[in-house]
Amino acid sequence: MAVAGLFAPPRLLAADAGLQIPPVSVRPTPSSSVNFSFQPSGSVTQDILLQISPLTVQSDNRTFNVLVDTGSFVRNKGNAFQFFLYVQKAGESGAESFRVVEGPSGVFTDYLGSLPIAITGSTAVLDTATIYGIPLHAQNEGPVFTLGSGGPFKVTLGRISRNPIPLVSNITGLPVSIDQISVVSTSCSGCWLALPTATTDPIVQPQGSASLDLTLQPNNLYALFASAFSLNPNQAHDTLAVYITSTPGQGGLSVRQQIEVPVRFTPNPFYLALAVLLGSLIGFGIRRLIPPVASCAADPVQPSQGRLPQWVRDLLLSIATAAVVEIVGLIVYNPPTTSVVVFGFSLDPTQFAPTLLVAILVAGGPPVVSKIKDAIKI
Repeated sequence: MAVAGLFAPPRLLAADAGLQIPPVSVRPTPSSSVNFSFQPSGSVTQDILLQISPLTVQSDNRTFNVLVDTGSFVRNKGNAFQFFLYVQKAGESGAESFRVVEGPSGVFTDYLGSLPIAITGSTAVLDTATIYGIPLHAQNEGPVFTLGSGGPFKVTLGRISRNPIPLVSNITGLPVSIDQISVVSTSCSGCWLALPTATTDPIVQPQGSASLDLTLQPNNLYALFASAFSLNPNQAHDTLAVYITSTPGQGGLSVRQQIEVPVRFTPNPFYLALAVLLGSLIGFGIRRLIPPVASCAADPVQPSQGRLPQWVRDLLLSIATAAVVEIVGLIVYNPPTTSVVVFGFSLDPTQFAPTLLVAILVAGGPPVVSKIKDAIKI
């Protein structure tokens, strides 16, 4: 924060009627400013001062007491933020009152800041003071909230999902009241059976965190097929636009902000088990259709032992092996540090299509992998 203008060194006078405070400009950011104007409002008695809720500081040379009436923080008819300030000479009971009006420009985020002032008489500066804890409100509000984590956030298919989304307030020194929240899908509206809804804490403390609870009801089959071939674990399947209407405390303006929440659908265990079974059948079937190589063709056929035919036992072994690989993959999979690689293919075992492909490769074995690599020229 920077303050425009320099005050002259204090010069004490024996008596000064008609105190004044020159305008002050505070810069929240290099491209924004808040101009304070001080309009004299006459003298007040000690009885009036006893009725206010004061924020009191002493001037630098202890010549004056400066009192800010925190109960007077309001918006005037022109929607400008204003409050009343009183300057009381040391040892006197009454005070001079000033109506202080903020004139913000540029974009910044509301905060509690400091306000340096000069108290002048008719010809010279009598004293200076710095008032701390003054709300600085923007006309064009910056981002009030920031998403606490980049996501994407997981949404499990097959059930109603309640997802806590971390939000962090960017407002320094002021609480924020959340007035309204609405949520819309931006890229896959068909992936939801009902519009997502959201709830959160009504009041967020200064620079505090709030849990934005999203209630999501995915359209299971639509979402499953829409996300089936999304192999990148960091890619969002849908982005939810969360519109938050909030008001910073102590006279801030109501502001509507959009926060984008990326989500990624995760099939439940039933869908993954179905993918393992279907992939095993496909992989085993392809392997049976591939003609054996000459060395294998010359091998004598082993007689079937047990109650089940040899091909049934081979099929069951393929399904069991694919299931074990999928379970191990789910346990060790932790992108980006740990990936699952099957026959040279890096796959995401938490998604339907990659799980299907894992089962095909495992059940099909080297003959199927070789054919696939030849087909796509790997």
